[in-house]
Amino acid sequence: MKKLICIALAALMLMLTACGAAEPKTIYKDTLVITNEEKTFEGAKERYRAVLESLKTRVTLLEESHNQSVKLENPDSYFLDDNYILRSFDPFAVSSFEMTDKINDSVTSENASEIFKDDAGNSNVIFSRDDGGYTLQFMNEGLTETYKSEYDAKTDSFRFTYNEDGQAPELKSEFLEFVTVSDGTYIIQSSKSRCFIEYDADGNIVSFTCSTLKEKEYTQEDSVYKANAASLTMFKSKIDNGKKTDYESIREYSEGVLTHIDTVEEKVNEIQIYADMYESAFVQ
Repeated sequence: MKKLICIALAALMLMLTACGAAEPKTIYKDTLVITNEEKTFEGAKERYRAVLESLKTRVTLLEESHNQSVKLENPDSYFLDDNYILRSFDPFAVSSFEMTDKINDSVTSENASEIFKDDAGNSNVIFSRDDGGYTLQFMNEGLTETYKSEYDAKTDSFRFTYNEDGQAPELKSEFLEFVTVSDGTYIIQSSKSRCFIEYDADGNIVSFTCSTLKEKEYTQEDSVYKANAASLTMFKSKIDNGKKTDYESIREYSEGVLTHIDTVEEKVNEIQIYADMYESAFVQ
């Protein structure tokens, strides 16, 4: 009996030792870490920014490392080399979206004029809330600026729009959308760019396709806000289904290879970057 007890204790010690010796998960510079799971616009906004930061880190580190290699091979005229990447990666630069950072639960229709007096200038301020979102307007005789946010908890998606209406010579319109397709899969869309990105269970990027139009724009009719599963599946194939020359740039990542495509006039330049060559750049 004592022998059996000793054997059991030894086995238990081996198990505990094995568990204690397990290596912790490696966190890379572009590992996705979601810290806010709230089903609100603010929660979704934090998730969007975490995904975007991860995406930009993966692309930027790979392209900068690749450019360093090109410089080493051709230090005097690397900028003339077709393999040198000139175009930086900033696909969802929607400037009006920053206004949402000034809006929290304490903003009301009564105090909005005071909170936004520096942003509104001489315009009247109108603020209202509804289920899942809010509308902020700066209004004067010549121009009305409207910032509107919407959130849908069922699809964990948000839609932000900014529109100008009035007598200004050029009226501006922007939108930004973020959708959680499933655990680890997300869509981002603006008037110029689209992205479909997938992560594994540890927050590491598996694949993505991200494109930015050159001259054309997506419209609000192309919205994926509140989209059903079938529409989101089809969306992936719509990201770069036009002529390559319609796009300012396309980045595709799959099986550890980043393909960079950009166009200057009618010339299409394609560069492939192998992530394992620059793995050290991602270690924290």
